[in-house]
Amino acid sequence: MSDVYLLCYPSAVVSPLSTAVDMLDMANMLASMQSRRRGTAAPFRWRLAVAEPQRWQALASVLRCPCVPLEELAGAGKDAMVVIAPPSFDHIAGLEHALSQLGRERAAIAAVATRGALVVAPFTAVALLVAIDLPAQRKLAVPWLIANWLQLSEPARRLQADQPVVKSGNLLSSRALDRMHALLLQAVAQVAGTPLARTLGNVLLDQPERGEAVNIWLKTGDAPRLSVVLRARRYLQQHLAEPYDLPRLAAVASTSERTLLRHFMKTVGMSPLQFLHRLRVERACHLLEVSTLSLTAIAEQCGYQDMSAFRNLVRRHTGQTPGAHRRAHSVRAELRAG
Repeated sequence: MSDVYLLCYPSAVVSPLSTAVDMLDMANMLASMQSRRRGTAAPFRWRLAVAEPQRWQALASVLRCPCVPLEELAGAGKDAMVVIAPPSFDHIAGLEHALSQLGRERAAIAAVATRGALVVAPFTAVALLVAIDLPAQRKLAVPWLIANWLQLSEPARRLQADQPVVKSGNLLSSRALDRMHALLLQAVAQVAGTPLARTLGNVLLDQPERGEAVNIWLKTGDAPRLSVVLRARRYLQQHLAEPYDLPRLAAVASTSERTLLRHFMKTVGMSPLQFLHRLRVERACHLLEVSTLSLTAIAEQCGYQDMSAFRNLVRRHTGQTPGAHRRAHSVRAELRAG
C-alpha cells in the first residue's frame, strides 16, 4: 500500500486534491476487482498533510481521510506520493508573497523528494518546487501563467513548455488543470503498475477499446453469468416488438438455450419470455398514458397482433383493461382531475 499525502495550505486551490481522491478511490475499487489482487490491501491510502491539522478537519472529512501534520509528510519514505495543491494568486507579487508563507510546506516537499518519493505538481503547484534542492536535470511542465517567472527563478531548470504532462525522475507535473486526470494516471502507473492505470484510464475516458485488455471479474465470481443475462436483457429491450425467439436470444447472449434460461431465472427471477411481457406491459402503459395512439397501434408497437392477447396481458398486470387504464391514468385525465 502506498501512502499518498495531499499537501494543502491556506492559499491553495483545493479542487485538484478532490479529483486526486476520486481517482485513487476508483483505482482501489478497480484493483479489488482484479482476480490477482483479491484479498490484498488497496494500493492507495491517502491523508491530508497541513501545517495546522486542527484547522483542516472539515476538508479532511470531505476527502475521507485523516489529517496529519507536515512533520509526518517530511518523514515519509521513498514509496510515498505527494500531491501538491496549486496556489491561487492574482499576480506574480501575490504568488511570491504566498510562497514566502509556505516555508514549512516546501521544506517537507524537499525532504521527501530527496528520498525519492513521487512528487505530483499540477498546474501552478510547480511554483512550490522553486529553490528546492532538486537535481537540475529534473524537468518540469510550465504553465503559461508563470512561465516567465519560473524561467527567471530557475534558469538552470529544464522547463517543458510544449508538453502537457512531464515525467522526470520522481517529479510529475502538468501545465494545466485540465490535465489532472492524465497526471494522476501517470502517478498510478508509476506506483501501482501500468495495467491498473490503463484500466482506470479506460473507465474515465470511456474508451475500453484502447490499450491492452485487463481481466476484471466481480468479487462474487458471477461475471460470466451476469454478462450473459445483461446481453439478453439488452437485446429484449431493443427488440421489444419483435416475436420472441429463444434460439436467437441464446445466440446473442453467446450461450445455450438451457444455460440462458437457468442464468436468467437465477438472476432476474423470471424467464426471458416473462421479462419480455413485463417490458411490453410497461411500454403499453406508458403509451396509454401519454399518447393518443389507438389501442390497435399500441398493441402493434408492443409486439401483439392479437388484440385479445394484448387486453388479457394488460389486465393481468394492471387489473384493468387497456381502455380503463387510459381513462384512469392518462395525462388528460390528470388535467381534468386538477
